[in-house]
Amino acid sequence: MDALRILRIIMAIFSSLFLLSCSSGGSDTVAGGGIGGTGTVTTTISDPPVCKAPIGDFENVWVTITRVRAHTSDNTGPNDSGWVDLVDLRDKPMQIDLLDLEKTTTDCILTKLGSTSGIPAGQYQQIRFHLLSNTPAQNEATPPSNNCGSNNGYNCVVLPGGGIETLQLSSEAQTGLKIPSGQIAGGHFTVPAGQAVDLNIDFDACASIVLQGNGTYRLKPVLHAGEISLNTTAITGRVVDSDGGASIGNAIVLIEQKDAENIDRVIMQTLTDADGGFIFCPLPPGTYDVVVSAKNQTKTYNATITLGVGVGTAMGNIKLSPATGTGIIKGNVTAVITGSGQEVDIDISGLKYATSSLRVTIPMFQGSTPTTVTAPNKNPTNYSLSVPTGNLHVGTFSGTGTSYSQVSGGYFINAEAENCTQSSQSTTELSVGPGGEVTAPDITFTGCSGNY
Repeated sequence: MDALRILRIIMAIFSSLFLLSCSSGGSDTVAGGGIGGTGTVTTTISDPPVCKAPIGDFENVWVTITRVRAHTSDNTGPNDSGWVDLVDLRDKPMQIDLLDLEKTTTDCILTKLGSTSGIPAGQYQQIRFHLLSNTPAQNEATPPSNNCGSNNGYNCVVLPGGGIETLQLSSEAQTGLKIPSGQIAGGHFTVPAGQAVDLNIDFDACASIVLQGNGTYRLKPVLHAGEISLNTTAITGRVVDSDGGASIGNAIVLIEQKDAENIDRVIMQTLTDADGGFIFCPLPPGTYDVVVSAKNQTKTYNATITLGVGVGTAMGNIKLSPATGTGIIKGNVTAVITGSGQEVDIDISGLKYATSSLRVTIPMFQGSTPTTVTAPNKNPTNYSLSVPTGNLHVGTFSGTGTSYSQVSGGYFINAEAENCTQSSQSTTELSVGPGGEVTAPDITFTGCSGNY
């Protein structure tokens, strides 16, 4: 079977994404070979599908994941203390087909699952892999749709021709299918402080399915795990309040890179989860600027820019400071169409200087118009942006602790339009205070061919 492992296909089922602060001081030490600080674990599953029809006997092997835990000791029991969740899907179990992993081509599909957990740095010697029971308790969550049908539990095999058979589970489904140190490459996997680790769990479905004498199928898992490499496609972090360190959920996080005009344009964007965590993945090699801001029912936070963040970085805690409030910037954009098109799409951004030469795109709050507006020929189209007021907080990333300084200055409205004589234009600097409203000068694009 080893010869067929060239078919190894990564499917990310879960991960631990965000961490505690990686700055000096306040680090944690984990028993059993622990090291200070925290790190990030990305967990994937692979399987060589040699038993998949028409070569083998199965069309699908569905299993439902609820939880994966790790411990620094190989002798710890399932109910002992010290376990760390690599992923906790008990509120939203994930059903996956072990024989259909080739449909997953993105190493970082784990980011779509939204499951995050802080992982103390250290050497882990035991993993437990939990599956949902075929007869879950009434209060247990189940997948929103069940590929095993209504009478075959939540773990099953699908035979050629469409027949479905329940995959019987042992009691280990509840205590966790154990991957001991002897089945972990090198006897353990290590989470370095401030770095991300790709951990692969090889769930050999073909060797794990037992056809019993009574014609039923039983799962007798054959699992191995090994540290693959440092993750080189992700940037992760956690957004917290500078006053007390409380997590900030639904913070806006932008990944940006500089264009030819020395303007940081948005490459990817996301919201933090309830515990402030975020991940961007996959990202091409290079360095990026990370821009964060937030507004909730009680506070508005200044935009904070971290410059020069390399791919593969676990940023740790990003501390946001309260802003003086929010303001509104309004204005109009117009397109003069000389071609046969009827309208032009125009992208609107609010910019501020982070350095003497670099302007960055600032997150817009709820209540803003869409950042892309459609302008009919010679018909002014209005926009309205809700922005944080106050100074930027800007720093260049350092693994030993990023230092941020306040940078004052107003906003510039930048508009981009495709297929026009001048594709990018900016207004003069605008000053807007908390609760205030300012109208920006009109921007007009000429010589536009328009959309068809």
